[in-house]
Amino acid sequence: MITNGSIRRRQSFCGSASSILMILGIVAIFAVSGIFIKMLPAKVSLMKSSKSASKQECFVGKERTWHGGHPAQDRPGSCWCGGDEYCMCTPSVAIDIVLYSKSESDDRYSVWVVRRGDTGQLATIGGFVNVGETTENAVLREAEEETGIVIPLDQANSAMSLIGVYSDSRRDNRRHIVSIAYALKFIPSAMVTKDGGNAPKAGDDANEVILVPLDEIGVKYKGEDWFDDHLTILLDFKERIANDVSVERNGELYRDVARSTCSSVS
Repeated sequence: MITNGSIRRRQSFCGSASSILMILGIVAIFAVSGIFIKMLPAKVSLMKSSKSASKQECFVGKERTWHGGHPAQDRPGSCWCGGDEYCMCTPSVAIDIVLYSKSESDDRYSVWVVRRGDTGQLATIGGFVNVGETTENAVLREAEEETGIVIPLDQANSAMSLIGVYSDSRRDNRRHIVSIAYALKFIPSAMVTKDGGNAPKAGDDANEVILVPLDEIGVKYKGEDWFDDHLTILLDFKERIANDVSVERNGELYRDVARSTCSSVS
């Protein structure tokens, strides 16, 4: 015997079954739609508004173009940045060394520079800082690699002094490179090269090491003789070692390079 209660329960159960079937149908539609979207070519876009596109960029990120190198040879570079404008790529860090000596006979200063193997231009001694390496240790390593000079650790602090930080993105055509420039005093009587001599010799990627009188920097040796902004670094050193701001500055790549320099070099 079927009672009214059992009829109501059966109707309720049938209603629940219909709801479940409806939900399963909707899920199936979404699943099929998802498979269809995945099968679309990568270039097909289903976004209907620029607002949706900008939202997607926030998650995906975008490539940022910037321009480095000196004005005469402006070169573009790129960097990948997130939608929040935070860029994980950073400038490379390098060191430049003004290796100098002082004559005991006439108190004149000279600097040791290298002739690059790639461009044939004159340049300061230097290179990139390795991961896990301090800039000071990079100075000692590069001096040894490029000139053979071995600086004893107990003399490193007294022989080394900071010239300044050169961070302008235009200073190097290759990419944005921040260089920390140091003056390194070479004392032949106290320091030797790896071969036991007392004169720097070319090594690594340098063609030759040249001794140049400091007073000829920017006078005889200027302009295109020098790689990138290395003449600016040397002239900054020249001003500070002599405590003379009237140093003749000829042939610099550009005078307005952004940099922070020390007031003197002792």
